Amino acid sequence: MHVHILHAPHRWTPLFAWILAPLLLIACGTTVHLTGTWTDPGVAPSGYHDIVVMGLTSNVNARNVVESKLVDALTKHKVTAANSLDLFPPNFDPKNESARDVVSRKIKAAGYQAVLTVSLVDKQSDTRYVPGTVRYAPYPAFGWYGNFWGYYGYMYGSLYSPGYYTTDKTYFLESNLYDLSQDGKLIWSGQSETYNPNSLESFATAYAKTMTAALAQGGLLPQ
Repeated sequence: MHVHILHAPHRWTPLFAWILAPLLLIACGTTVHLTGTWTDPGVAPSGYHDIVVMGLTSNVNARNVVESKLVDALTKHKVTAANSLDLFPPNFDPKNESARDVVSRKIKAAGYQAVLTVSLVDKQSDTRYVPGTVRYAPYPAFGWYGNFWGYYGYMYGSLYSPGYYTTDKTYFLESNLYDLSQDGKLIWSGQSETYNPNSLESFATAYAKTMTAALAQGGLLPQ
C-alpha cells in the first residue's frame, strides 16, 4: 500500500525555539496540562506497537530533544518507537512529492504502523507588574544603629526590593497520531497547554509523559 505522511490539521509555526531562551532556564520543573483529546471511533483495539515520532519544526536541536523524550516514553509502554531524524534529514521538504515518496517507502519498509506529530499551534504572552517588597529584620544596637545618619547610611536601599515587569508565556501544542496502514488517516489528536516552560529538557520530559499517558488511556498503545 502506498503510504502518505499527513500533517496536523492546524496551522503550525517553528516549534520549541522559545524554550532555548536563557531566561527560561530555571531550576523547577515544567507542567503540561492536557486540554482535550479526540479519538477515531474505529481505532484498532490492539493499539500501535511501532510509531515514528516527528516534531514539526526547523529547529533541529529542539526537534531532536523532543522526539527523543517521546521515543523514550513510548518505549516504556512497550512501543517500538523511532526519532524521525534517524529516518530522514532535517531539511526534508514535505511539499516535494518525490522526497515524500522516498520517506514513505523507508518508513513502510521499517515496519512502522503510525506517525506521531508534535506542533505548536498558538502562543500567548501577558506582561504583568510584580510589585516590590519591603523586608524587616531587627539589628543589634551597635553604633550605626543608634545614630540616625549612621543608621540611614547603612540601611538605605536595603529594605526595599523594587518591582519589575515580567512576561508570562503560555504555549498551546498539539500531537496527532496517523495510521499509515490507512493511508495516513488521523486516528488520535491531543492538545495541551504549557505555562512558562523552564527549559527544553524540562518541557520535553513533561510533554512526553503527558502525551504517552493520554495515548495509553485512549487505548492507542499496547496493553
